[in-house]
Amino acid sequence: MKHKTVTISLIIAALVILFLSLLNPGKAWADSYSNGGSKTITIDKKLRAIEDSKYVDNIASSTKTFFEGDLIEFKIRVENTGDGVLKNIQVVDNLPPFFKLVLFPGTYDQTNNKVLWTIGQLNAGDAQEFIVRGKINQATHVTELTKETNVAESCVDGICDKDDATYYIGGISVPETGASDLIVKTGILISLGLAGVFARKYARGY
Repeated sequence: MKHKTVTISLIIAALVILFLSLLNPGKAWADSYSNGGSKTITIDKKLRAIEDSKYVDNIASSTKTFFEGDLIEFKIRVENTGDGVLKNIQVVDNLPPFFKLVLFPGTYDQTNNKVLWTIGQLNAGDAQEFIVRGKINQATHVTELTKETNVAESCVDGICDKDDATYYIGGISVPETGASDLIVKTGILISLGLAGVFARKYARGY
């Protein structure tokens, strides 16, 4: 009789759970993932010229071309877009050529020209933003308009996302004849000027 009573109690409990899950299936589904949840991560990278207030995805050459010494700032946003907790997120910012770091998080890998850092934890829906700032460096010999691409990537538990930001640089070029050509032309102009003065004096007789 006791065994039969336990069995009936278990059946009633199961029916109650089933009834509750039918009333609120979303909660039952969420409870089944309470210890893990789906894992997705996104990274968004924007940039701005240091004198501008607004960050954009890319800067066209028609908007601005960067030259030696100009400052550029990147804003990198990493967001947990899943419903689980993400831990030890690895972030890498791959820098373009002619870019010298001024401000950055984490550590700088000079050999591979990239910045690396770790986000300890991001709960579902949370995000963190980071700033990488630098200046155009050693680009005076760049004589043609050149597109530069900066790629950032975030990874956790084998799940990765990446985004890039582009801009254009140009060098201040000097013609091959450069200074010597300028000197020659200046000398010719001075000589013509002096010749004109002497010719005028000769014609006047004094």
